[in-house]
Amino acid sequence: MSTFIYEAYNRDGATVRGEYEGSSREEVVGHLIKRDLTPISVDDLSAKGKGKGLLALEFFGSIGPVDIMFLVRNLAATTKAGLSIAEAIEILIADTEKPAMKRILQEAQGLFKGGQTLSKGFEQHADQFPPIFMGMLRAGEMSGQLDKTLEELGEYLSKEYNLRSKVKSALMYPVILLIASGGVVALLLVFVLPRLTKAFESSGVELPFITKVFLGVSSMITWSFTLDAVVLALLAWFFVYFRTTRFGKKLFFSIIEQIPVASDLIKKIALVRFSRTFGNLIASGISAVESLELSAQSVGNHAYIQALGAVSIDIKNGIPLSESLAKFPKLFPRLLVSLIIVGERTGSLSEILRTFSNFYEEEVDNKLKNLTAVLEPALLLVMGVLVGSIAFSIILPIYQLVGHFT
Repeated sequence: MSTFIYEAYNRDGATVRGEYEGSSREEVVGHLIKRDLTPISVDDLSAKGKGKGLLALEFFGSIGPVDIMFLVRNLAATTKAGLSIAEAIEILIADTEKPAMKRILQEAQGLFKGGQTLSKGFEQHADQFPPIFMGMLRAGEMSGQLDKTLEELGEYLSKEYNLRSKVKSALMYPVILLIASGGVVALLLVFVLPRLTKAFESSGVELPFITKVFLGVSSMITWSFTLDAVVLALLAWFFVYFRTTRFGKKLFFSIIEQIPVASDLIKKIALVRFSRTFGNLIASGISAVESLELSAQSVGNHAYIQALGAVSIDIKNGIPLSESLAKFPKLFPRLLVSLIIVGERTGSLSEILRTFSNFYEEEVDNKLKNLTAVLEPALLLVMGVLVGSIAFSIILPIYQLVGHFT
C-alpha cells in the first residue's frame, strides 16, 4: 500500500486536496470518482519525488485511461483559467513524467507552433485515444468553446472509467474463484493422481470407469510439461489475438448473447456507451452522421457497430434517427426510441440521451449484481462437482484395495 496525495474538483468546482492509501493510482482515481470528485492530479508519496506531476509515471510505454482523463481535465482547467493553448501544453509537458505522454505532448506542441490546430497535433497518435477524444476536440476548436468542450469530455471519460471499473470489480471475485478452483484441479491431476497410478496398476484390482478417465487425463497432462506450457501459451496468444479481429469479436459476442444474464448486461453497457457518446458529440456541434460513426467505434459491440452503420446511411438519406433506430428493436429498446422522438421534436436530444445513459447505468449496476449472484454459486457448483469427482475417483479404488486385501 502507498500513500497518495490527490487534488480534485468537487461538484461546485472548488479544489479539494487530501491523502489516500491505496495499492495503485487507478484505485485512488476510482475512489475519487465514487465521491463525485473529478481528479486533477494523483501523486505517489512513496516514489520520493519520482512520481510527482499531473501525469506521473505508471507503466512502461503506452498511455492509459487515467492518463487521458488527467490530460483532458488539466487542459480544461488551464484553458478555463485564461491560459492560451501554447501555455497550457507547456505546463503539461513540464509536469508530465510519463515518457509516452510527454512525447505526444511535445509533438502536438511542435505542430501547434507550426500553425496546426491542437487536434491535428494529437491526430498523430489517434490510436492512443478513444474516438470521442478526437471528435470533441475538433468540435471544441471549431465552436470556439474548447474549455467547455474539454470539461464535458473530462466528465464523459470519468463516467466511462467508472463504468469499466464497476464491470472489472464485479467480475474480479468470479475470476479469482475460477483460477483458484482450476489450481486445485491441476494439483490433483498433476501431483496426486500420478503418485497413486502405480499403486492402482500393481494391485490387480479392476479400476472404476471414472478413475480410468481421470488417470487418462492425468497421463496426458503429465506426459510433457514443456508441451503443456507451449500449448497454453499458444492458446492464450490465439485467444488474445483472436479477440482483436473482426470475426473474433463477432464470435465472442455471439457466444455471450446465448447466456441470458450476460447478454442483457452486454446490451445495456452498449446502450450506455452509445447514448452517452452520441449525446456528448451532438452537444459539441458535431453532425449526426459523424457522431454516429464515432459512437459506433466507442460502443465496442459488433451488432451495434453494424446497426449504427446502417442508421448512419439512413440519416444521410433523410430518414429521422428515431425511425431508423426503430428498425432494430432487439438492440434499441422502445423507451430509447420514444425519448429520441421527444428530443427530435423539442431540440433537446443531447440532454435526453445523457439522461437515458445515466438511467441505464443504474440498470447496469443491477445487472452486474445479478450476474455475480448467478456466477458465484454456479462456479462453486461446477468446480465442486469436478473436484468431488476427482476425489471420488481416488477414494473409490482405495476402498476396493482395502477390501481386496482384507
